[in-house]
Amino acid sequence: MPKTNAVKSKLSQKVSIDPYQFIDHLFKTPISAIKGFLEALISEDCGRINSFQREYLLDALENTKRMSGFVDDFLDISRIEEKQFGLKLGPVALEKIIEQTLSELAIWIKASNSQVEFKKPRKLPKVLTDPEKISLVVQNLISNAVVYKRKRGEVKINLEQKGKKIIFSCRDNGIGIPKKDFKKVFSKFYRSGEATEIDPSGAGLRLFISKAIIELSGGKIWFSKNENNGMTFCFSLPIAKT
Repeated sequence: MPKTNAVKSKLSQKVSIDPYQFIDHLFKTPISAIKGFLEALISEDCGRINSFQREYLLDALENTKRMSGFVDDFLDISRIEEKQFGLKLGPVALEKIIEQTLSELAIWIKASNSQVEFKKPRKLPKVLTDPEKISLVVQNLISNAVVYKRKRGEVKINLEQKGKKIIFSCRDNGIGIPKKDFKKVFSKFYRSGEATEIDPSGAGLRLFISKAIIELSGGKIWFSKNENNGMTFCFSLPIAKT
């Protein structure tokens, strides 16, 4: 084969590139590097810092983590819309996911002047879902209940079995959601005006992603307005076959 034809043949071959991995690498690699540098400075590996420098560095680190989370959210949304958002389904003990999440958030919850109550139920069957993804859903719902409080946050989490499903509920005493916005709640970028005032940094993506995770697990997610104040968010998941 002539050399020119060989070159043309190679050029005509399609190179398979995963756009999500490419974007993840393009953005997350420098973000991870910045995060590492900031952590090194804060830990004083590069020399002592004063209290003012520490405060600024901690703020920069927090915003770097938030930026990384935004990249993850946008990638997840792209995968959902392209129907490439795969879950690794398997038996999951939902009560353990809740306990682990509460343990990880304990210091932040206390600092936020909130209290979260979770009465561990008697042994429940495992649900069918992706353990990593359902952790994101649980963390999102609990975090929302704590962030969008009025004065002192009171959150109650419950698990119960109904037929062949396990029902999760997260009840809060927060600012609630205007009735006129009910149809928008699980839409991309939805945030109520009051929620934006409380936390301007949010992007309004997590409930959209949470809905996709629950539905791809074979469940449903919904909410209701409490009689006095606040909201209750719920989701159901199918019981895993033994």
